[in-house]
Amino acid sequence: MRVVREAQDVPGIPLPNETRLVLTQQLPDEQLVTGAFVLAFMGKELVLTHLKHRGWDIPGGHPEQGESPDEAMRRELYEETGAIIGHYGILGYEKIRLLGPRPENYKYPYPDSYMAFYWAAVSRLDDIPSSKETYGRGLFNPEEASKIPWIVHNFAFYEEAVKNLPDQTD
Repeated sequence: MRVVREAQDVPGIPLPNETRLVLTQQLPDEQLVTGAFVLAFMGKELVLTHLKHRGWDIPGGHPEQGESPDEAMRRELYEETGAIIGHYGILGYEKIRLLGPRPENYKYPYPDSYMAFYWAAVSRLDDIPSSKETYGRGLFNPEEASKIPWIVHNFAFYEEAVKNLPDQTD
């Protein structure tokens, strides 16, 4: 287990808060996991989704009722990119801790919740239907991927994902 980033009062989360990004092969209690995301690769190219409200980003989202984090990751990846994965594994998680009183109508576990992160090797890319959420997918070589904002801010996760990929010889 290695903590790669800690932050306080992160925008978009009820304040006050603190977050911790952790590289580990073990996830916390899945009842506390509120999001599942994946760094998926087709060969050496990173597969990203082009979200209408955030631009290029890693695929992922919230688990549905009764869905495990890895099931949510696979579903979201397919819905947002048409990617089907073969090998995959756990990269780590982001722990979110709210430091104030529980916000009214807060629908997530309190005070701690987690977002799970995975790496994956894509075995096939299917066509994806247009949706209200995404414009489609893109494949980014390592140089292009290193300029994507999520990768810039979480480069340790990208590096670890690349290390885990099978058969990465030139």
